[in-house]
Amino acid sequence: MTRETLTFVHSSTPPTDEITVYDELTQSFVGTQFRFRVIGSSHYVSAPEYDFYELSSCDPVDSSGAVIPLETGGERRRLSHETDRVKCQTVIEHEPLAAFPSEAPFDLAYWFGADAVTAIDLGENGYETYHTYPEYDLTLYSRTRFVRLPERGAEPVSESERTELADRPE
Repeated sequence: MTRETLTFVHSSTPPTDEITVYDELTQSFVGTQFRFRVIGSSHYVSAPEYDFYELSSCDPVDSSGAVIPLETGGERRRLSHETDRVKCQTVIEHEPLAAFPSEAPFDLAYWFGADAVTAIDLGENGYETYHTYPEYDLTLYSRTRFVRLPERGAEPVSESERTELADRPE
């Protein structure tokens, strides 16, 4: 069976879906422990201290999210999510399979086949993911960037800080 879409879910609660983990990495990242996982259907990232959960899956999921068609030349998507502690923005782009940087030193990568891979690369304030689909000549590329928000009772965040992600150049 060929999958035709990828569902991308940001949530403040963990998913209830059963997931198979192929590889994982837990690391201090943007001020707390993040757990990055390559799962059987894509990837899963969690930071319980921030109430942040990101599930990307080609399998049906019990949560609503952005449905991304697996097709070349697909439309660029921008997703936003905010909890009490963190604000994130994810940009998803469709690129040809040849755009996947297979020789890059990823922080986490799992090869499902010769051209089928899920890879995650961590940066200072965000991460990039790559999902390749040779049957569609497709690399789905995403970049997620974070802004930490102050704890309750601390100095309020200005509107300019809250919109910092939207103003960053692509």
